[in-house]
Amino acid sequence: MENFDAKLAVERVVDIVQKYYKQSKKLNDLNINKKERNDIVTSVDLFMERNIIAELSKYYPTHSFDAEESGETKIDKYGDFYEWIIDPIDGTVNFAAGLPDFGVAVALQKNGETILGVNFLPKLGEIYTSIKGEGAFCNGQKLHVSTNKNLNDSMIFVYLGKHKGKEIVDTVKLIEKLTPLVRGVRIVGSSACVSSWVASGKIDAIINLKSTQSMGSTAGRLFITEAGGKVTNAIGKERQKKDTMICSNGLIHDEVVKLVTSSILACENDEFNTEKY
Repeated sequence: MENFDAKLAVERVVDIVQKYYKQSKKLNDLNINKKERNDIVTSVDLFMERNIIAELSKYYPTHSFDAEESGETKIDKYGDFYEWIIDPIDGTVNFAAGLPDFGVAVALQKNGETILGVNFLPKLGEIYTSIKGEGAFCNGQKLHVSTNKNLNDSMIFVYLGKHKGKEIVDTVKLIEKLTPLVRGVRIVGSSACVSSWVASGKIDAIINLKSTQSMGSTAGRLFITEAGGKVTNAIGKERQKKDTMICSNGLIHDEVVKLVTSSILACENDEFNTEKY
């Protein structure tokens, strides 16, 4: 794909996700079904994913897909390997409950490196976009992470999703330790939202203690680095495909990592398994 046009691809993704989210409102029933533990999938997840893949396949027939509900669809070809990472509704539990913090997350990786991303947060009227090396934007306005250097002035979000018992206990312990040291701690259920908000400077950091691929934050992690922030795993190392995650403005990153590692868990309990779950 020597003539791949990233700007055009971003424009196409924005059009596609807006088009099919609007159409999804005409579905008669959310048809909520359980996936595993407390996780669910709705008819909107399936509708969005199916149509996003179908539309992108028309434009990019040699590209592969890795989607939240349908898994991987690989296209065998020589040369560069392009793969779309799609979470059709990131924060489905919030979405099904009528809460506004959910989003449609789409990213494109070239040979394993994220080169562009789009997060559409429909209830908030926010469209986040980025092309690697060209900055990150919300509704066309360039983004920059916060300039906050002080942990005690920081707003930190902790991700609590499909956790097992011990992961819940570890996360609660971390929240207990963080709370007196920062301005605010919040729990969130949408990686697309919080990663976008770190990039825009609205919040200062995110912590996810679960080792996961975190498809919903793939685009968001690009936004954060393009906006001047930092992304690592929970012990401050380069994040693998499946891993824990700390995202921040970069200025408080080392302090956050130190708090996580001294608090409980990461270096002792996380094997940093790079195999896809």
